Amino acid sequence: MTPRLKSLSIQNFRSMRGSVVIPLDAQVVLVHGTNGMGKTSLMSAIELGLTGSISHLEDQSKYHDFLTHIDTPGGSIQLAVEGMQGRSTGAGQVTFAPGSFDATPVLNAADADFFAERCYLPQAVLGRLLDIYDQKKTTNSRLTEFVKELLRLDALDALVDGLDHAFHVTRIRKLAPVYKQLEDARDLLDKQLERERLGIETAREATTQRISRLNELLAVLDPTAKVSAGFDAAALRAWVGEGDKDQAELASVAQQSSEVSSLLSRIEQTSAGSPDAEILALERGAATIGSEYETWLNGPGAQITQALEVLREFHSELSPLDGANVEDQVKDALKWCVDEVDRCQRLLDQHGAASQQLTAARTIIQRTTTRIGEINKALEVGAKDARTLAAALAGIAPHVEGDMCPVCNRDYAEVDSGPLTAHIAATIANLTSEAGRLQALSTERASESERLTTARRDEATAERLVLQPDALVDLRRRQSTIASIRSRLEPLERDAADGQSLFVRLDNARRSLAGTRRAGLQSASLLPEINDAVERATGRPTTNFSGLREALEAATAALSGRLKAVQAKLSSRVSVETELDQYAREAQLLSDRVARATELERRVATMKGAFSSIGEVREQAKAIATAATHVRSGIVRDVFSESLNKVWGDLFVRLAPNEQFIPQFRLPDQGDGKVEAVLETFHRSGQYSGPPGAMLSQGNLNTAALTLFLALNLSMPSQLPWLVLDDPVQSMDDVHIAQFAALLRSFSKGLGKQVVIAVHERALFEYLTLELSPAFAGDSLITVEISRNFAGDAVADPHFYAFEDDKALAA
Repeated sequence: MTPRLKSLSIQNFRSMRGSVVIPLDAQVVLVHGTNGMGKTSLMSAIELGLTGSISHLEDQSKYHDFLTHIDTPGGSIQLAVEGMQGRSTGAGQVTFAPGSFDATPVLNAADADFFAERCYLPQAVLGRLLDIYDQKKTTNSRLTEFVKELLRLDALDALVDGLDHAFHVTRIRKLAPVYKQLEDARDLLDKQLERERLGIETAREATTQRISRLNELLAVLDPTAKVSAGFDAAALRAWVGEGDKDQAELASVAQQSSEVSSLLSRIEQTSAGSPDAEILALERGAATIGSEYETWLNGPGAQITQALEVLREFHSELSPLDGANVEDQVKDALKWCVDEVDRCQRLLDQHGAASQQLTAARTIIQRTTTRIGEINKALEVGAKDARTLAAALAGIAPHVEGDMCPVCNRDYAEVDSGPLTAHIAATIANLTSEAGRLQALSTERASESERLTTARRDEATAERLVLQPDALVDLRRRQSTIASIRSRLEPLERDAADGQSLFVRLDNARRSLAGTRRAGLQSASLLPEINDAVERATGRPTTNFSGLREALEAATAALSGRLKAVQAKLSSRVSVETELDQYAREAQLLSDRVARATELERRVATMKGAFSSIGEVREQAKAIATAATHVRSGIVRDVFSESLNKVWGDLFVRLAPNEQFIPQFRLPDQGDGKVEAVLETFHRSGQYSGPPGAMLSQGNLNTAALTLFLALNLSMPSQLPWLVLDDPVQSMDDVHIAQFAALLRSFSKGLGKQVVIAVHERALFEYLTLELSPAFAGDSLITVEISRNFAGDAVADPHFYAFEDDKALAA
């Protein structure tokens, strides 16, 4: 069943106030109304009901706010359609109000686009239709897109667009981020390979320098020894490790040097004069110093000893008297005495301050305890709830009338003590004063309690610092005794220094005497040892030298030279082993770098192969895309030349038979396979001319736009059998109008299109009513006249025309 518009209901929409119902169930619906009556609103209502939007106002984002007729709360549109066969619900519902819009259109998105592009020509679009289709854009024009849709070139376009990325690496990176990662990986591998190659060169230079250093060290061990690249490091290490002879020689030379040094020292200690006279002089000196030291021990030494013994009772760590350190012992004892006296004095001062604090705290405790007791008694005597009672009496006072008590219901006048209200006021005043006094006593008691707590805390602190009587006596006795010892030791400090000096002199004299005695005993036994040591060191006897000292000095020089030579060999052996270890590390590093470089070269070669494969695929994609572009361009060019231009030209010639310039589309090739359509005209003689705007009159420009719209409608396979035109007759003469009526008759009666057209000229409306009247059974026409009543509400007056046989002609 063919889709058909049935009826349209409009309420408070744009220029149409109130509610109107327009029947649409006819092959042709002809709408008439003067300017401003609502023809365009009626056409827009049909579009809203079918698509849910007004296409030529979509660029105005807030047009929904102005759909409601002014001074009305809201409106609605209801469009009835039949024959959609499951493509929609069959009814379009639109409700709107200022600030709100809700639409349930009849058509789906694809059909709605088709209706807006191919079935509905608003009056606002007619004048700029040619500009719309001739608009230059960076992508395909509207007309080119139409031809693609007509020819179903979506698959070919998708192929071209999909392969477009192959023409530029940047597009490939956007399409496939992994390609960028692959490029980064390739660049990273190149950089790593370059670094490894530089590292290999550096490692080779290091091994070359290491071999040169090894040869320098080997020349010290063996002038004939030399190594080159690729030498046997293990064998060289084994040969260098054979250094036992050098070690033995080093030990022998060191021992001989020690013996010669000892002999030379012993020779120097032996006096050149008579040993007996020297010993006698040393003995007399030692005896004199010993006598002086004995006198010191019996005098100041005894006093120092006695004082230190007394001090040891208080300082158990004091060491016994030592003549070598007596001065330091006295100084240490005096320092300890000073520190101990000061410590005792600090404890005594602390005791005195704590005693005073304890006395003061106890006095405060006694006073505050007494005061708290007095306050407690005063609080007990006072009223327990004076303030509450005063508040209660104050609440009763407003209820007292005369002298009758509201509590006990007695007459207070019997007491003869004045008015009852005065008595209540006096009682309230007394109770308020008593409450204030009690509150002050409570505050004072809290303050005294806080003082009592502080005093007890101070008392506890002071009690811990006060010394007991026996401890106080012992501390004072200790301080006095130590101070007395200090006064005894201070005058003896210089005597202690003298005693230490005498002890040191006596010890040195005794040592010199013992050494001289030993030298005299040893001088007779040194000659054989000297002869043996000199001969082993120099190879010559001591008789070849001028004296023993000269012989020993010559032996020392010879042994020193031998020692240096042996040490140089041993040092060279150690250095060679160190260099061999370093060479082994550098050789391993070189081997590792060569292995890594080989692996990187393999990976780089693999990466280059991958990029080569990608390049081949890109070239194939480019070839496919280029071929598809050429095929698409050829199809579009053929359709423009043979189909669309032909239909457009035929329609234009029918409406404007006297026009010499015929509009058409020309398709210039941009050179890259893309085709863009541009408008031009050609003369009936076949000569191409300028664009339609420069060659056609205004009336023929409108005719060209109208015929272009109809040509596009005819060229596209029909999805919807509707043709909706809003006042398309602009600046047309009678010939154009007659041809246009014939064209509409062909659309409605020949092609089966349901035509809805609105006009504003009365004569044109009546002419089209006559021309489009039903011509056969089943054909129908509805004319609708739009106007307003006296209240300003819109009024739709429909007339129905059906086919009737002409009886006169039949007869």
